[in-house]
Amino acid sequence: MKKILYVHHGRGIGGAPLSLLYTIRGLDRSRYEPVVLCIYDSEAVDLFRREGITTYVSSGIHDFSHTNVLWYRWWQAPKILFKALMIPVSCWKAKRFLSLHPVDIVHLNTSTLFAFAAAASSAGIKVVWHVREPLAKGYLGVRRSMVRRCIHRYADAVIPICKHDAEQLIPSGKVHVVYNFIDFSVFDRDVEGASVRDRYDIGPQEKAVLMLGGVNPIKGTREFVQAAARILEKHQDYWFFVAGEVPKKTARTLVSGRWKYAREVSGIVERIPRRDKIVFTGNVSQVVPFIAAADLVCFPSTVPHFARPIIEAGAMAKPVVASDLGGPRELVVPGKTGLLVQPGDPDALADAITAILEHPETASAMGEAGYRFAREHFDAETNIQEIMNIYARLV
Repeated sequence: MKKILYVHHGRGIGGAPLSLLYTIRGLDRSRYEPVVLCIYDSEAVDLFRREGITTYVSSGIHDFSHTNVLWYRWWQAPKILFKALMIPVSCWKAKRFLSLHPVDIVHLNTSTLFAFAAAASSAGIKVVWHVREPLAKGYLGVRRSMVRRCIHRYADAVIPICKHDAEQLIPSGKVHVVYNFIDFSVFDRDVEGASVRDRYDIGPQEKAVLMLGGVNPIKGTREFVQAAARILEKHQDYWFFVAGEVPKKTARTLVSGRWKYAREVSGIVERIPRRDKIVFTGNVSQVVPFIAAADLVCFPSTVPHFARPIIEAGAMAKPVVASDLGGPRELVVPGKTGLLVQPGDPDALADAITAILEHPETASAMGEAGYRFAREHFDAETNIQEIMNIYARLV
């Protein structure tokens, strides 16, 4: 049996830890033993431990993010310097961890862990590098070039989660696109959404639009509530849900600007006469009932990245409206499974939502087409087998 160490970087519950969890669940345990290392002590640690997965936390190992989701601007020069100085420290700590916990494969759950990749490679351990986000262009492209070269040098196999992410990398035979996937037994289209609709007193003829991702500028929350305001001016039978984290005022959210963004979004909602129809749920442990209750799932992202909510909506036969960016373009068949709109355009977003939901036959047909598309491209059993085939070739 081969032991695989999965290294996770995130602090909370989101697409990356959930995708990793689904991968581990699908492993052939007669061939592979999973172990997880989290570089931050967060909710993700409990997520893996509840599944009975051996999970370690190692403080002092840092990542260096340069992605569309998170990269450091010029005014964060002290942060860049600190992160750079921590690379050799992180490499040393990673080597020490690997010496105490021997494994056959190190599987990195993000592009940002190149100190750990260097440590594993120097120890003669095979490195599988999951790339879950597009690399940022930056100002001069220096950091982008460094990350691309590190991935190319230290990885024995690279797994981008979509073609758009693969295009950011140095082309080579190491690169194998494996789409993120869905467990159709969990995201079951037959699940009833009555519990959520009853909780919020949503009438049978009223329409519910769901956005997953919380209050976050890269998710397009501001544009979503602006589109909601435009729709509610003409239609009183719509509900809008934002599921996910609502940032609280902390040092981290103040520095990142997310607190200021959350206040901006709140200010927009306060000016909407029917603001009771816009619901911020906060973090939810189970998104399936919310998707089941929705008539449409919206992904109004402002930067290109893979959209797990789109494939979850497809698995549950819900039509989608998403931004016309890299990532969503591969997940939505325009006019068949949903509609793509120009990012940052609330009017276009509102028009697309009503164009689908004001025509129930269209919404139903798009949902069915989305379900078939999800079955064909995002089946967990098929895509996890592709990952295990990569492991088998390496060891």
